[in-house]
Amino acid sequence: MEHVDFMHLVRLSEQACEQDATAYRRSVWWFAVLGYAMVILLALAAFGVLIAIWLAHGTQGFRGWMVWGGVAALALLWVCLRALMTRFEPPEGHRLQADDAPELFKALERIRRAVKGPAIDVVMIDASFNASIMQRPRFGLFGHTNYLTIGWPMLCALEPKRLLAVIAHEYGHLRGEHGKFSAWVYRTRTAWWRMYTTYEDDDSPVSWLLRRFFVWYIPRFNARTFALARQDEYEADRIAARICGADVVGQAWNEIEIKSRWYDAEYWRRLWRRAAQQEQPDPMPHADMVQRLLEPPPQAFAQEALRQAMQQLPSYDDTHPVPKDRLAALGAKPEVPGWSRKPALALLGPAARRVAQHFDREWWNEMRRDWARHREHLTGCRDRIRDLKARAAELSADEWVEWAQCFEALSTDDPSAFYQRALQRDPRHAEAMRRLAAHHVDAGDPHALALLERLQAEHVHHGYAACTMAQELMDRLHHAGEEVTSQARRVWRERRERFEQIEQQAWESFSTTHPCTDACAPRWSEPERKQLVDELIRTPDVAAAWVGGKQVAAMPGRAYLVLFVRLKKVDEALGRELVRQLMHRLPFGGRLLVTMVDLYVREADMLAAGAQPVYQRQR
Repeated sequence: MEHVDFMHLVRLSEQACEQDATAYRRSVWWFAVLGYAMVILLALAAFGVLIAIWLAHGTQGFRGWMVWGGVAALALLWVCLRALMTRFEPPEGHRLQADDAPELFKALERIRRAVKGPAIDVVMIDASFNASIMQRPRFGLFGHTNYLTIGWPMLCALEPKRLLAVIAHEYGHLRGEHGKFSAWVYRTRTAWWRMYTTYEDDDSPVSWLLRRFFVWYIPRFNARTFALARQDEYEADRIAARICGADVVGQAWNEIEIKSRWYDAEYWRRLWRRAAQQEQPDPMPHADMVQRLLEPPPQAFAQEALRQAMQQLPSYDDTHPVPKDRLAALGAKPEVPGWSRKPALALLGPAARRVAQHFDREWWNEMRRDWARHREHLTGCRDRIRDLKARAAELSADEWVEWAQCFEALSTDDPSAFYQRALQRDPRHAEAMRRLAAHHVDAGDPHALALLERLQAEHVHHGYAACTMAQELMDRLHHAGEEVTSQARRVWRERRERFEQIEQQAWESFSTTHPCTDACAPRWSEPERKQLVDELIRTPDVAAAWVGGKQVAAMPGRAYLVLFVRLKKVDEALGRELVRQLMHRLPFGGRLLVTMVDLYVREADMLAAGAQPVYQRQR
């Protein structure tokens, strides 16, 4: 299905939900039944064929066609039964019993009574900055186990009443009959997608038959149920507001938006910098979160994180409302909140210490070798700085940039002075100009516009990045109350549109061809390699990685790179998420393509294209 057709169906479902919610839910139910009915009919047809073969054998004796017909029918029956019995893996984490954290379980029972929902069967603590409720089927389509998972970072970052507001939101998804129906639809959406991915790469005729049905059915089912899923999010917020108060829920969402971004962008980066001084983190990361995540982020960071959150636009790729719409529905303001004063860990009681030790023990077992490697890297950066400092008077622009990158690896201080020295050596040095401009933009310095003006004029392959940074800076300045002329906005918008066309042509040429075609040796610097390895070390799901170069005729001056990543376990959904995260985090500005070995690319093709190993996680 084309994306425009999918969006059209989503809009129709939203209109139907607004006009008559009961009729809309009924139509969703019937369409869901259609999917299961199709699979059941195929299973019955396969069973009928087996009976017919058995009867024919009794009257005609053995015939060769019976073997082929029986094998095909058995294969179809097996495929249909697998589809109906889709397995949902239980959430991972540290399981809590009622005796471990009586205060938490008492609070959950109060919320359950208020929501009039089912009991939580299993409470888990995991290492994510999140909270979720999952219903896991016990026997295929029948029965389920309710799991509540609370992230340890969230327990450290929020005070008890705000955490309970988040839990009340999650519990709201299980409310009454509507909650049961919504939860069933959610499980059904997930089950259909897993069925499709199971048979996507299976070339057997039986799987081909089911796959053709899935290709037609799944996008239509997702579009029809989209309005229901988004409406359910708003209803869960209203339930949380009724139980805990709209102000508490709004403040919780504001604090989560800010602190989760600080956690992703800064917490782990600062922790890994400690490898320069410590052979082993002391305190360990999850124990340290108790203090660090309760501390208010810097005011400038908080305001910028909130501004970015409020600029998010609704998407048909995610059923969750964007923060701006969620807060508006609650009648809450998007503002830097009064920060939580004590963590919600009091709800865990003595179990909190054991949980922290559990996660730290798991983390250290996983990361001890990578910590040692990163320590060696930071030691090398320190030694390199010492060498460069000894001959500072004669350094080239490239060496000043290298010094700056080593400095950034070791410190949170501003490295702008090093990039300025690089530009004194070579006023047209592209990398120094781009990185210096980026730091000025992060600081909200209006003087960055002059530097961005030069960058887009002198380096076409950085033109789009320069325009993007300029527009971001003007938005920040406007948000801070400074005047930004409409002419300046228009000039940078027109430039961005022009560079966007150039970039689009180059990106299409780069990304739509196979990652292994037009291959060449990767062109990148040693600091860039180290930055890539550092990011891979901090990404625990990565087992190994290779890097290759790629030639793109539309942008011959740019060194394009392809990062081939192998996961610890093949997982389509995880692979897509890691592709998104790595392309966002890695500082290669539109010249990096991330792909997954064994999911999208065969290892043999990758090696034949000359990809070079860059990382192997130690066991």
